[in-house]
Amino acid sequence: MTHIFYEFTSLKPGVPDVETLMQVIRSSAETSFVIGPEVVDFVKKALIVNTTIVSFKNCKFAFDNGTHFIEFDGKGKSKRYNEVPHWFVSPADFSRSQWLINHKLSDVMATTFIDVLMSYPLKERRAHCNLLFGLDLHKTGIVPSSTPAASKIGNKNGKTTKPKIIELGSFELFTQFFDRLKRAVAEDRFPTLQVLTGIDDLSKAPNNLKQGIRTWFKAITGDLPPNNKRVEAGNAGLFCAPVREQLQQIEAMGLEKYYAGLSRAIVEAGEQYIADFSYTPPKPDLLR
Repeated sequence: MTHIFYEFTSLKPGVPDVETLMQVIRSSAETSFVIGPEVVDFVKKALIVNTTIVSFKNCKFAFDNGTHFIEFDGKGKSKRYNEVPHWFVSPADFSRSQWLINHKLSDVMATTFIDVLMSYPLKERRAHCNLLFGLDLHKTGIVPSSTPAASKIGNKNGKTTKPKIIELGSFELFTQFFDRLKRAVAEDRFPTLQVLTGIDDLSKAPNNLKQGIRTWFKAITGDLPPNNKRVEAGNAGLFCAPVREQLQQIEAMGLEKYYAGLSRAIVEAGEQYIADFSYTPPKPDLLR
């Protein structure tokens, strides 16, 4: 039997923890589930220790909303790649099919369905409705917002201060950023924003440069550059290991080709927030 697991950050996970993951894997039925952060962290850390994991045989994982993929064969040997596999479906398609079945919502009355959705926090509710009903909120400029916090300096009237994506339009700057990132992870150093910009005092760094580098880093790693809290937590080696592999895959594709695709994706994404941005490179035959 085959078990497929998706890291779709906009959908409530049917497999939220490791205990549930192992229960599903032991099942004799073909299954497809969204996995939670605990499971994502568990699988990625397990792969650092060993690339062959018998417990994961015949399992397939799609991480970071379909940015990269891992398959385990019948003996538990893993294979990583960025090309989109035939078994991958978009978060929207999954939400309208298997997700409803997994959460026992595929054949309930409309009032019951609404009650379940209304039980979700506002941000999750909007994200699910966006996928389920194809609202395309990112195209209309309607972005889910959190409850306004108490008034703070620099964030008056409840306006968000989250940075938006930006394309710097310079392959030279991207190459410099890529080289700094590569050196840092090769030495198991946290690639902080100071490291990636080459500027120790970030107050002196242009805001668009910081946003552009955050955008590139998010596209490559699926995460934001580590902040002081993450650095203080330690274990840089654990953080850097998967990034090194991602950089190798980009170099195999060709840095200039990767940047050209990423640049177009950023421009097409428009006013999206960096934290919500993701990028899946085209298949190799489309880059020629």
